[in-house]
Formats: sequence, C-alpha cells, structure tokens
Amino acid sequence: MMVSIFNRILAIVAALAVLVGAVITIGVAIQAWPPDILIGWFEPQLQQAADAPGGTRVAIVALSAIAIVGMLALLLAEILPLREPVVHTLSITEKGSATIENDSLCLLAERTGETIHGVRDVRSVIRERQEGLKVHCTAHVALGSNLLEINPEMKTRIREAIQQLTGLTVFRVDVKFKYHPDKRGHVSVR
Repeated sequence: MMVSIFNRILAIVAALAVLVGAVITIGVAIQAWPPDILIGWFEPQLQQAADAPGGTRVAIVALSAIAIVGMLALLLAEILPLREPVVHTLSITEKGSATIENDSLCLLAERTGETIHGVRDVRSVIRERQEGLKVHCTAHVALGSNLLEINPEMKTRIREAIQQLTGLTVFRVDVKFKYHPDKRGHVSVR
C-alpha cells in the first residue's frame, strides 16, 4: 500500500514538472517570457527555443502542447479515484456478510440467456434500483429464430436464475434482439 502511494506521488510530481517545463517552453518560444525566466536553470535550452527559426519554433510549441495535454491526462488519472466495482449485498449477519460483484451477476445473466435455443450470444448490463435489479440484455439470435417464443423464455429464465441463486430481487428484465446472419444464406421458418 505504501509503495502504491509513493508511486502515485512520484508520478504526480513528475507530471507537474513536465507540465511546468512545457508551459515555460511555450512562453519562451512565443517570446512572451525571456529565456532566463528560471534564473540560470535550463537557460541555454530555453535560449535555443527563443532563437529557433519559424518552422522549428512551431514544432517546439506543438510538441510542448502535446506534452501539456499528456501530463494533464496523467494528472487526472492519478488524482481521480479509480472506479470501484459495484457490489451487491446478499446477506448480513453477526458472523459476517456475503456480497457479489455486478460483473458476476452479468455473467450469470449472459450464460443463462445463452442456454435458450436460437440464442448465440448475450451481453448484459445490470443496474440496482430502489425496486430491485434492472437487467438489460442484448441478445444475438440466429436468423429465423422466433422472437415471440425466445423473448418471454429469456426474461423468465434470467429473472429466476438471478433470484434463485442470489436471493436478490429482479425488478425488470429488458431484452434487445439482434439477428445474427446465418452462413447458409437463407432463412428457414418453422
């Protein structure tokens, strides 16, 4: 833990140093500031940036601007906290608690949906609402599959699997279907 904090602080300090250097370089290159702005530090390099011909000066400003954008992105990534995975609580007792990550619930919904005949692939997103879980699935089905049969079966199986295996309430299951092209080139309707 301590090494991680040290690494983050080191990355922030380095990014700030590069950011300040790039801003000073741009200021000197466009002749807004004198080359001796740092009182002796890097004065020869800044003097070269100030004395550079037009095309080279434009390149120096462009590279410095790219460095500024990159360092701002790095600072933003280091300062903002990482997104914590969404966790659902299954039970809490005096002996401890049981939780499940949202990714695991999505995997359960996807694999359950893929067991239905005609469904090739399922991707899901699960959000927790006040009423319970809201499951949104995108299912790729074989061309010619009967969506009127697949739709209620998929919704029921996903709802029951999540509720039976986790004890969590499923408020709603929405399914968006996409036909997956069949390699045979024709559709057989039953």
